[in-house]
Amino acid sequence: MTNEHHHEPQNIILFPGVVKRLVEEGMDELKQKNGQKALQLFSQAETYEPTSAQARFGVVLSLIELNRQEEAVEKTKALLNEGIGDYYETLQVHVSLLVQLSRYEEVVHLLETVLSENRLPSEHAETFYELLHFSRQMSSSQAYDASLLDEEHKKETELELRAGLHATNEPAKWKALQTVKQLNVKALLKDVRELAADENAKALMRTYALVLLHDWNDRLPIVIKKEERSMEVQPAELPIPGERDIDKAIRQALEEQLEQEDPVLLQMARQLHHTYLLITYPFLPDPPNPKAWACAFHLVAAEQLGLETDEEDMVDCYGCKRFDVLCASNEIEALEKDILLEAQDQNQWFHT
Repeated sequence: MTNEHHHEPQNIILFPGVVKRLVEEGMDELKQKNGQKALQLFSQAETYEPTSAQARFGVVLSLIELNRQEEAVEKTKALLNEGIGDYYETLQVHVSLLVQLSRYEEVVHLLETVLSENRLPSEHAETFYELLHFSRQMSSSQAYDASLLDEEHKKETELELRAGLHATNEPAKWKALQTVKQLNVKALLKDVRELAADENAKALMRTYALVLLHDWNDRLPIVIKKEERSMEVQPAELPIPGERDIDKAIRQALEEQLEQEDPVLLQMARQLHHTYLLITYPFLPDPPNPKAWACAFHLVAAEQLGLETDEEDMVDCYGCKRFDVLCASNEIEALEKDILLEAQDQNQWFHT
């Protein structure tokens, strides 16, 4: 059995460079994914030189390779307490391990303490603010509230939310955007504008950002590109999704056909319409024929429910052109996967 505990060697004369050699051999074993062998080598090096940052950190990396995160996090905690190695690199690994172990409240407490001391280097700031934001949203007792915008916490909260808005983690980005709206953090208007214009962000998230800019009466022009369409808008002047004339006309046409005949099909068609307009907002449906679009949503919804339909009869019922219905149906079906995924989202803002 490998001795992984730290005992001070007694009466041992080390050959020059032995600790360095053990560390190098340990790193070679780690590269080969041989975590157990690497742990033996790093532990031996640590026994010979307990203050060796490379040996101690090698033990941490070996434990992570062996999926022994509980032990690894105790090692990183000791390194931080003893001041061995690069503090911020160790802190990043330590916090990442706490997140893996779902110890979110510890992350929030630790990072808030570090941030309160104003000693966070700029090269590490974004990572730590993003981890703090993610951990706060996952913690049951560390949620955001208005108290985080008082003079003592305002700067840190804004930096944390800014990191969240630029996060690669989609749930973290969503939570940041919703919190910015909830707490009315207008200091982040520029970041919200960037998110609204970001072609790589999810379409629904961009719509949410655009509506928030509308609520904030933002009158600066912004270029929105979705799919192959592009337009310059002033958010303050945009009508709210669902309140445009064509949106209301589509809903009315669906209700006239289905409200009495099939309420379940009506609800499905309305949900498809609502999610579609949020994905494509601020662009108007094209062709601009509300009855053709209502017919198309009716057809797609019926297909999803496994109902048989007669396309020609339905076109006659809605009093529209079959070509317009086909164009609308093709566009809905092109976005059908995204529409279905987003329609299942638990955020009630997106539900009719």
